[in-house]
Amino acid sequence: MKRSLALGATSVAIIIALGFTFYVLTAPGAPVRNLAASSSTQTTSQGGQNAPAETGYACSKPAINSQNFCDQLPPGYQIAPRLPAGPAAYCRAGMIDSACALIKQTFANGVCDPNETVWTDPLDCGCTGAVAGDPFTGRCGSPATVCQLQALQEDQAAYNKG
Repeated sequence: MKRSLALGATSVAIIIALGFTFYVLTAPGAPVRNLAASSSTQTTSQGGQNAPAETGYACSKPAINSQNFCDQLPPGYQIAPRLPAGPAAYCRAGMIDSACALIKQTFANGVCDPNETVWTDPLDCGCTGAVAGDPFTGRCGSPATVCQLQALQEDQAAYNKG
């Protein structure tokens, strides 16, 4: 009886910690921070052609809510050519037709394009190391463990001080 009660209390504590983490990351005014090194310089895709610089997610935030409806790119944005061995594009359940058509153009080209998130194109926008997809920005940068929550709380406090 005591063991099942302890297990239940542990489960509740984990659920509360995960809920708090989600709230901190998606709250209005949450600091946007990429823990993985990122660069806004141009990269080179296979074949030696210049690929466009990553410009961030182009649709409304939080990205987790708008990724199936993101059917736009910034004006003048050039889509890099697909990688020769890239997998076929696929559309997620619930994705509108215009967003699906655009993702088929930008999928598996080696660049995390502004219409893509870590969930709609994990090949181009996938996270490495101890980070996970940030539900607000659609890019890598959220701590992958609850143990790193303290740093986010400190950043939030510093952000709120202005």
